[in-house]
Formats: sequence, C-alpha cells, structure tokens
Amino acid sequence: MKKTILALAITSATLTTAAHAATVYKADGSKLDVYGRVEADMTHAGNGTAGNATDANAQGNLTTKARIGIKGETKVTDNFGLFAKGEWQVAGQNSDGSKFTARKAYFGLDFKKNGTVTIGQQNTVVYTSLVQTVDIFDQWGMEAQDGIYGENRQASQVVYANSFGNFDVQAGYQFRNSDGKDIGSINKGTVQDNAYSAAVVYHTDMGLNLRAAFARQNFGPASNGATYALDPSTGKIKATPAATGNSDGKINTYGVGADYTLNNLYLAFVYLGSKTDNGAATNSDTKLNSYDLVGAYTIDQYRLYTGYGFQKQDQDGANSLDTVKSYKLGVEYNFTSNALAWVEYRHNDGTSDIANGYASNEVALSGQYNF
Repeated sequence: MKKTILALAITSATLTTAAHAATVYKADGSKLDVYGRVEADMTHAGNGTAGNATDANAQGNLTTKARIGIKGETKVTDNFGLFAKGEWQVAGQNSDGSKFTARKAYFGLDFKKNGTVTIGQQNTVVYTSLVQTVDIFDQWGMEAQDGIYGENRQASQVVYANSFGNFDVQAGYQFRNSDGKDIGSINKGTVQDNAYSAAVVYHTDMGLNLRAAFARQNFGPASNGATYALDPSTGKIKATPAATGNSDGKINTYGVGADYTLNNLYLAFVYLGSKTDNGAATNSDTKLNSYDLVGAYTIDQYRLYTGYGFQKQDQDGANSLDTVKSYKLGVEYNFTSNALAWVEYRHNDGTSDIANGYASNEVALSGQYNF
C-alpha cells in the first residue's frame, strides 16, 4: 500500500521508532530489524483513575516507559514473501509491575501487487485507514473515540490490504475473543463472537485524502441470563447478570474523514460514530458520535500542533451527554531525527472526562529517544 502523507510527515513520535530500526541480519532474502524507544514524562494530569499502568496520568509525577520491537521479512519468490512483527512496552516504575505488555504480535503474507494479509494482534482497519489521521499528538489525543471500536489495537485479527490506482482498500475479520483487557469497546468478561470491518481511502494527488470505514461487532446470546449493554460510566460494552435474557447484541461503527497537506501544514478531520443494540426489548440502543479536528505546522526543528475532540452519547431512556470535550495544544522540538521533546496542554470538560478523573487543565513535559 502507498504510504499516507500522515505517515510520511506528521506523526513523528509514532514513526521515528520504526524509521530508526537497526538491521541485525540480512542475507539470503531475509531481513531482521530491532527498534525501540525510551520516554520520560513529567505530568500534572488529574488523579489518573482511568489510566493503565504505563500511562503518565498522575499529579506531578515523573514516570518512564520503554518499548522494544522486532520485525522481519523473507522473500520466498518474486511474487510472494513473508513478514512478522512483535512489539512490547513496559513501565519504568517497579510499582507498575515488570511484565511486558504486548502491543503488536502478527505475521503476514505479502502477495506483492495482489496485496498483503496480516494475522494476529494489530491496529484495526478503522484505525489505519481513518482514525490514524488525527493521531498526531505525542502525549494525548483521540479522546473523542473512547469506547468506539477501532481506537485500540485488537487481537485475533486477519486483515487484507491492497491498492488499486488512487484507492487503498482494507478488509478485516476478528475471531471470537474474550480477552477484555485491551479490546476496545468490550469490558473484561464479555465475549465477542466476531467482528468484521472494511475501509477505503482515495488519494486525490493534490494533498487531499478522503476516507471511510465501517465495522460490525457481534455478541452471542448471553449465558445465565446476562444482558449486554453500554456502561455509560466507561463507554464500553458490559455483561450484566439478569434474569430477562436477551437476543444477540451488536455494535455498528462507521466513520468518514479527510486530511490535507500543503508544504509544512497538515489538517485532518474525522467523524466516527457507533450504534449499540444490546438486544433488549426496550431502551436497547446507545449511540456515540465523535468529532476530531487537528492541525499541525512544522517550522525547522519545531512542530506546532493543536486539536479539538468532542463526543456525544445518546442512550435510550436517558438524557444526552457531552461525554468528551477535549482541547489540546502542543509544541515539539526535534533535537535530532531520533530524539525529541515536547510540551502539551489539554483542557477537559466532558462528563466522561470528569468521571475518569482527568483534571480540567493538564500539562505534560516529556522527552523521547528512539533507536
């Protein structure tokens, strides 16, 4: 697939790691790279009740974290190859535990002009084709997609990707999955039977890209009378024991977006929505509508960036809620191509922001070294 302009020029904090991978083996049509990064964050960011162990969501804390990854590829024939990637992250504080958290673990089949197939834990089709365009922040960002499928990496996926002229297409299928630890819109203990997704990107050859994506999650009949519903406090699907029973639950996720690059200026907009049907006879639907607008401008070694994220929740039988209102502003300085520092400010004013323990005003001062 052709690389997006975003991947080439904007998300430096995400892509610098891979760009500086060291080749440790290359022979007989095979190649193995190792890469990683170390980051230090000094933050004043609320009480951190919603953050995981590797997030720097704390009041006046200095935290560190490290990431390591390996990726390999092998040429089998002129028209076929194999590739794989494993990526893990660990917190730098003993109190956060010493186990690595798996970010990505997949292998792939490269059919050259006929596309690629990747199998395992990886970014979703919704993210790579759509949501990625607004993921330009070093510290925060993407709050408006909270609780919507595709914002997080997902396990047990098979994804096909290919390009046809100015069009990039992706299609994905996710197998039965009960690991609720980091599966996007599913709470721990809830089983997702399957999910499928599709996306298309059109490149206009004038710096403008148009994007659309769709995903469907399916949940089987509840056991022992449980019902599937969206928990308004977390924005995630939750299995709740009940004697009423239910039919199959489902979530439809849909979105469109556009991004534009002109010299050192980058702009992007994403709308992402979801509709949950928990299978109940009444008050079964919950809708989330999110809007993200971001912009960035590069001046020599500096990158200035800003954005606004908004999410609205409409649940049957309940009042509408402005769950996320997040304004962000950041300045990044690149000492070299693999070392950078930034200052970011975030203002939160949504009902979920308050419930998650985020402060109204948050500031982060951070540095990152990539290898």
